[in-house]
Amino acid sequence: MSKYVNAKAGQRNSVIYTDTGGAEFSFEGGNRPWRNQNPGNVKQGKISKSNGSIGTAGGFAVFPDYQSGHNALIETLRITYANKDIPELMKGYAPPFENDTPAYVRFIRKQTGVSGNKKIKDFSVSEFEKLWRAIELMEGWGKSVGKIRSLAKKATVMDVSYDNFGVIERYEILGYGWVSKDEGIALTQQGKVDAIVATSSHGHLFLRGRPRHAIS
Repeated sequence: MSKYVNAKAGQRNSVIYTDTGGAEFSFEGGNRPWRNQNPGNVKQGKISKSNGSIGTAGGFAVFPDYQSGHNALIETLRITYANKDIPELMKGYAPPFENDTPAYVRFIRKQTGVSGNKKIKDFSVSEFEKLWRAIELMEGWGKSVGKIRSLAKKATVMDVSYDNFGVIERYEILGYGWVSKDEGIALTQQGKVDAIVATSSHGHLFLRGRPRHAIS
């Protein structure tokens, strides 16, 4: 799959991704971390942008893949909350007006085995890994996966080529280039081209543009 380069909020909590080729894909269902490819539900900001965020949806950053979102979480913990202990971390990361912060603190302590006021910067390698894993788990990463739906648009006819007798012989179709008349008709019949297969007075098939989509 091509790499996603842009993302925006869609209808019904979906997230619309655009890849390097301009194709759009809708991430539907699942939960917010999955739709945003943001396992820690990191907010949009300097750290998110430096780790490749490509948009926002639902108040959180959207990333092109899990690894980018994961890296943003790691950097957030190491930079923004380095001098905080677990309660202080959770107060900022999962504030009471949005979360059950005390429950979050209890969960993190249980998962990491860290008690007291030990600072994040002083966590051992093992403790730090348990920390980010606990946050991703608490935020819901991996718990609810939806579906990815292609929003591919139908191609359009850009130009028409005639032979010496004024009969259509080829069509230029966006994304396909120049194709024979028969190929253009076949693509349209397959639902891949935004046109109508019509019949001339002589009984020949040709492509006709839809209303307000004329084929010159």
